[in-house]
Parts: sequence; structure tokens; C-alpha cells
Amino acid sequence: MTSPTRSTQSLTQEDIYAKSQELAPSAPGVIPFIDEEIQNLEVESAKYQSGEQDTAQFTPFRLKQGVYGQRQADVQMIRVKIPGGILTAEGLEVLGTITERYAPLQKGHLTTRENVQIHHIPLPDCPAVLRLLGEAGLSTREACGNTVRNVVSSPTAGVCADEVFDPSPYLAAYVRFGVRHPITQNFPRKFKTAFTGCESHDTVAAAIQDLTFVSQVRQVDGQEQRGFKIYVGGGTSIMPRLAKHLYEFVAEEDYLRLSLAIWTVFNDAQMLRKNRMMARIKVLIDKIGLDAFRELVDAELEKIGPIDPKPLMQADEILRETPPSLDPLSLPHLELGSPATQASGNGESGATNGHEGGDEYNRWRETNVVAQKQDGYYLAYVKLTRGDITHTQFMALGDIVRRFTGGRARTTQEQNLALRWIPEEGVHAVWMALKAIGLAEPDVHTITDVVSCPGTDTCKLGITSSMGLASAIRDELNSWNGLLEDEGVRDIRIKMSGCPNGCGLHHIANIGFHGAAVKGPDGEQIPAYELFLGGNYGDNRVEDSRIGTRIPRVKIPAKAVPTVLREITGYYKENHQEQESFNQFLDRVGLETMTEVAVQAQKTAQAAEAGSDLYFDWERTNIYKLERGEGECAV
Repeated sequence: MTSPTRSTQSLTQEDIYAKSQELAPSAPGVIPFIDEEIQNLEVESAKYQSGEQDTAQFTPFRLKQGVYGQRQADVQMIRVKIPGGILTAEGLEVLGTITERYAPLQKGHLTTRENVQIHHIPLPDCPAVLRLLGEAGLSTREACGNTVRNVVSSPTAGVCADEVFDPSPYLAAYVRFGVRHPITQNFPRKFKTAFTGCESHDTVAAAIQDLTFVSQVRQVDGQEQRGFKIYVGGGTSIMPRLAKHLYEFVAEEDYLRLSLAIWTVFNDAQMLRKNRMMARIKVLIDKIGLDAFRELVDAELEKIGPIDPKPLMQADEILRETPPSLDPLSLPHLELGSPATQASGNGESGATNGHEGGDEYNRWRETNVVAQKQDGYYLAYVKLTRGDITHTQFMALGDIVRRFTGGRARTTQEQNLALRWIPEEGVHAVWMALKAIGLAEPDVHTITDVVSCPGTDTCKLGITSSMGLASAIRDELNSWNGLLEDEGVRDIRIKMSGCPNGCGLHHIANIGFHGAAVKGPDGEQIPAYELFLGGNYGDNRVEDSRIGTRIPRVKIPAKAVPTVLREITGYYKENHQEQESFNQFLDRVGLETMTEVAVQAQKTAQAAEAGSDLYFDWERTNIYKLERGEGECAV
């Protein structure tokens, strides 16, 4: 390998930040692409691979470029930052190109942070991948590391009838203000942010973010003034906390000032730098109290002059959606040779004459399609299995977005996609196109819409195969029939993580699982899960979110989890009152019965025969062995 000679070592972080701010208004993406950073990655990577630079030096640098070490040696995960979840047709297509050309499994993975991750990329290939992303307006800058991570928003931003105002331009300015900012480059730990325009319901897991902005409007001297209600200090992992209400109203002209003040307080908290595992802003608030934290923020605000967000809000081309005409005669049709039909390889023509599909289409229409606040237009959710998208599906989705929508898709925290601005006459055509590529599964946002982190598939911190369990649970749910006819059962949300850190958001699921290990009678380890019950977010206010109750001292063998799930939901179905949700049922009857179900499952591990099926994790052919490496989240 020839070592590159170009480098940006002579440029300071302030220089890079200034260039980023200058490029922002005309950038093709929310985050401006700066090729000098990729040149620097080439230089530093060459030094690392030649032994001139050690891991301790190289890893923090690599992480800021969005390149993350995997469980497997000598390959990387590239995390593509998708601010607000906004993806263009070109963005989807370049992800298809990258996954086909560089990813051995030829697929990408949507995360609960609305990112796209691409796995198993050799380090020498990373610069080429990052440049391809940059050409499509995408970036990996600070998708990893102790920085401001991807900023999430609602997939219905701008089209939801309950929205106070669309915060997307403010989100764009916040991202641009924070990325590459000198103060955000070495926080005590990562920093997660969300924007939402809706106060009546929560689609961004607002209560588990470090910082959440909720759109507000007030009247001042007869004039409407925009601003935000502010929440801080949420998070999951081993110390789950719900965000606390910091300010009732921060005017739009002050929200970037406030952001800088909060970042400064967080960055200056030396007590957090003593232990990276206890270095989130929730820990600081726990230790000093919310009032003391607010006083520190107010003190910083006194030192910060005006910061005009308007120049950084100029993201018209990125945010602009051009709705197709409502005239059915102007809509495109699914020709046999279009990418959407070619990708399926099943020979379906995708004709749109009439409403082919009958009950199958009607079911998808009923569960996956919602009306926008704009008359005549609809949003359709694309339900993804375990958040995975193949390279052919990426390409076909780009074609669908370009031809049938306003030109933008949105990733979601449920690991799905949202297609927007579909005219009434185009909904069926979109279903046909999705069906042709295997993405027309109904029942989005129900019990069958299982969420999972990658677990031991790729993550160094993974304890169990959470992706394997997700597939096993889906198979179990598909065999239930009668149980799924119960509306309360259908409304249950299931999420799982391969370790306690909570990337699968299991803490806020109605039924959540995180990876663990339990000893069998021979002293050998069996893959297992801890159980959480009664968590909640969504379809409610931020204040109504709940962290699930962990069932103490119980670890369910991985292979027993689907059976335990059936027993828990079956007990709920047989005993809940009319219109009583799963969480309301738990509040009324308590956790004793559910706990006993889990205890009995744990006893199966204690009686397991050596080498039996319980010693094998889902989708694994080798006997289980707990192998947990050193993760890079706290580097």
C-alpha cells in the first residue's frame, strides 16, 4: 500500500470548523463534506497500518470519522449519519452502490438512532466509501466518538397534523453548528439530541436523550414567537434515567446559545472524566441536581453573545420535498423494466391497473399508511426485518422515492423507513413496487415490528445474538394466529439489546430483553436474557415515558425467550379488561405472575443437559462462550 502524503495536520480544529460553517449554506447535505478530512484519514490509516501509530492514538481519530471497530478483526463498521432521518433518492442509491461494492454481506442496517451502518469494511476501503457518501450529500463525521451524535427527528416532521411547527430547519442548523465545533470534539462521553414538533405524542424517544427540543409557540405583543421546551439528562444503559424538564420556553434566536451553554457545562464537568463508564450528562445532573445544573447553564449563557441560527438554517434543497401531482393521469406507472421490479427477480410486472392484491394490499394499507395533514397525500411506512436493507432494495427504494414521493424518505427509530407525499392514486403503485422487492410487510408499529441491535453479529460489547433472537421471536409471533387478533396484544412493543447498554432501546419497550449469561448445571455458560416489563414511549407526552421494570435475579435462557413471551402475552390476553393496555394491566395486577414465568424459564437452564440446545445461541452452530471485547463507545 502506498502511503498518502497529503495531510491536514497544519489546519487547526478552528480552521476546519470555520470552513465547515462557510460551506454549510450551499452544501448538498446537512453536514458539509470536507475532503481534507478524508485525506487525513488516509494518512493516519497508513501510519497505523505501518506501525508508526498505536491503537490508542488512532482509534479516537478514526471514530470521529464515523469508522468503528467491529467484533471481527481487521474490518470496520461505517456509520452514516442521517440528520433528522432525511434520505434522498441519490442517498439511497449510493448506499446501494456501497453495499454492493464494499460490504461482503451486501446490506446495510438501520439503527435506532436513525443512522445507516455498513459492516465488514476493510480499513483501506474506508476513504473511498466516505467519498462516495460525500458526493451524495451524506456524511459519517462524528457519527461515533465522544461527540454530538446523530440528531433524530420524527418521520412525520412537516406532515403531522398535531405538529406545532416543523423543527427540521432548526435541526439542520443545530447539526451544522455542532459538527466539528472545537468544544464538541472531546466530550466526557457521547451526546445525543432529538427535535420534535409534537408535544401531544412522542416519536423520537425524547425522554432518553441528553437534550430534546420540543416545538412551542407563544404570543408576545400580539406576535407569534417560535421556540422550544427543553429536556435534558435522559439515557439508558446500566443507569437508565428519564430526561428532566429544564426550560419551559427558549426563543428560536437563543436555542443555539443554549446548546453551546449546555455543551460547555458538560465539557467542563471534570468529575465526569474520571470514569468514562459514568460520564453522561445524566450522571452530572444526578450528582449535582437539576437546579444546580440549570444555574451552571445560566452562568454560561451570560458569557455567550448572540448566535444567529438563520444562515445555518439555509438547507432548502435538502429539506425541500416536491409533491407529485394529485392528477392520477400524471402519475408514473410501474413498467416491467423499472429498477423497482427488476430488483425482485420474481418476474412480477407490478402493474397498477386496478387494485391487485386484494386482502393483502388492504391489510398493508390499513396498518402502514397514514394520511398527512396535506389533503390528498399519504405517508407509507416500510417495515424492515431487523433494520436490514439489501443493496438491490436500496437501489429500488431510490427509484420509488424519486418516482412516487416528494423526493425524500425518512429513517425511523423503529428501524423502518417512511415514504412521504404519496398521492392517493399512487399508494397502490408504491405497494406493488415494495412488494416486488420484498418490503411490503404489513403491521408496522405492532408487536411483530421487533427492534434489535446487532449484538454479537458485529459488536465487540455484544453478549448474545440479539439479531438471532429477533428472528426467532418473529417466527414465534407468526405462529400465534389467535393471540394476534387481540388488539391489546398487537399494541405491545418488543425491543432487545445484546448487552445492557441499550442500543435496541429495550428499557422503553413494553417487553424488553438485554443479553446476559447464566451457568448451567455443569458450570458452563448458557446465553440468556434479562427481562424488562412496562416501559413506554410514543403516542404520549414526554412526561408519560417510562423505563421498564427489570425483573431482578432472573436470567431467561435465550432459547426459552419465545416461549416466555408467549406465556406473558397469553396471560395478558386472557386476563386484561376491555381497552386495558399491557402497561395498564401490569399496573393493576403487578409483576408477580410475569416474574414467576421468568423464574420457571430460568430453572430450565439449571436442569439443562450438557451440550443441549440451550448451550447454543440463536443462529449459532458453536457452543456458547461469553466473549466480550473492549468496545469503542467510551474511547
